Amino acid sequence: MITKSYFRKVILHYRMLADGLMYAQRNEQLCQATINFIERREIKMIHTFLAIQKNNEPDISPLFEQWWKDGTKVVVSKTDFMFKQMRHYLLDAKTNLVINKKGIPEPIDAEEAVLNDVDVIFVPLLLSDKQGFRIGYGGGYYDRLLTETNTLKVGLSLSPPVDEILQREEWDIPLDYLITPYKTYQYG
Repeated sequence: MITKSYFRKVILHYRMLADGLMYAQRNEQLCQATINFIERREIKMIHTFLAIQKNNEPDISPLFEQWWKDGTKVVVSKTDFMFKQMRHYLLDAKTNLVINKKGIPEPIDAEEAVLNDVDVIFVPLLLSDKQGFRIGYGGGYYDRLLTETNTLKVGLSLSPPVDEILQREEWDIPLDYLITPYKTYQYG
């Protein structure tokens, strides 16, 4: 059986090989699909990740300005690696960010957010399957976050899902949706 750690290495390597133009085109298409997804729903508060640039993660930060103008609040997390948990903060145009030891941009001067007020959580992933299960970076931070709330769970990926991730853990929580540059998948 191919393990999650093997997939992590392969996908990260593949992302690093992606040429800048291909990444930019896919990311722009993903942003448009994300706009379409949000416009079809009554969303007032979005929890999202800030892209790890060195890993060529999907980057929806170009959408923040319009969301703020529309009155939609944006929430991002700050990771406590010692206690393996995340705290959540409101992000606005004035929020200062710092890059943590994993390359993740995090707020340093933001107001703490109430997770129960979030309407949708955009979840980072390396790979997803057609049942909504995902492979992340392996720290379990988003797995724990997703157990804390019943909000809409939406993965963002620059690639389509694979047929099936065979190695699943009892704590794995499937996504409700997966947005890709090509198609939005609904699960459940």
